[in-house]
Amino acid sequence: MTATIPGKVAVIYYSQSKVRNTATVAQWIAKHTGGTLIELEMAEPYPEPYSATLKAVGKDFRAGILPALKNMPNLDGYDVVFLGSPIWYGTYALPVGTFLKGNPLAGKVVAPFCTHGGGGAGRFAADVRQACPKAKVLDELVIRGSNQIERRMGLGVSVRHTENDVVEWLNRIFNQ
Repeated sequence: MTATIPGKVAVIYYSQSKVRNTATVAQWIAKHTGGTLIELEMAEPYPEPYSATLKAVGKDFRAGILPALKNMPNLDGYDVVFLGSPIWYGTYALPVGTFLKGNPLAGKVVAPFCTHGGGGAGRFAADVRQACPKAKVLDELVIRGSNQIERRMGLGVSVRHTENDVVEWLNRIFNQ
């Protein structure tokens, strides 16, 4: 059983990889909260292949460039915002930074979640709190994204994240 979420829910996320780890977690959250699923999309996507993406992202991080988004969600009427991102350079992805710059989520309850490939969440939670000083930011959910990939490929992993991890997190953060 999933905890009752107080108010109208938006599940906003950015997912760069072709395997869509962050998108998978966002879909699980939307399923168990009844939230509106909103994907952040860049106006000009980073180049492929992944090595070119990494090079472009690194350049933007060093220069402090936030990419333009195709869509800037209107959050009027939403009370709870689940905010998801892959971890890039120890924090949220640059498109999420663009979103937060335009939407500091004042007065909202924010539940951050992230995926990573093994490097951990870094400053993710602290950076979300800093970007949303007038929001109530709950404890984050951290999912090792490569577990999603390996499971989809039928490979065994030592730590397996599942949809149940989302349910447990929801129950923990909304039953405090």
